[in-house]
Amino acid sequence: MIYSIITVLFVLLGCIYLYRRSKNKPGLPEVFTKKTEEKLTIDEEFNVNRTRKEAQLDELLDKINRKGYNSLSAKEKEQLKELSR
Repeated sequence: MIYSIITVLFVLLGCIYLYRRSKNKPGLPEVFTKKTEEKLTIDEEFNVNRTRKEAQLDELLDKINRKGYNSLSAKEKEQLKELSR
């Protein structure tokens, strides 16, 4: 009985998370839209690039989740292959 309640709770929390994520999904994270006059350190630049790649990968995976792998264009498939490395 308790396992059923816990399972239902996790499913509901997962649904809420996915719903909020889809509603609040901006085009690019704030880190990419800020204008800074400072030069980034190597570590900061690496982290920004990694975050950008993760955001692009998330968008592709979301599209696959919604419409399927065959809905990707050839360019998107190549991008997915590149980002998955």
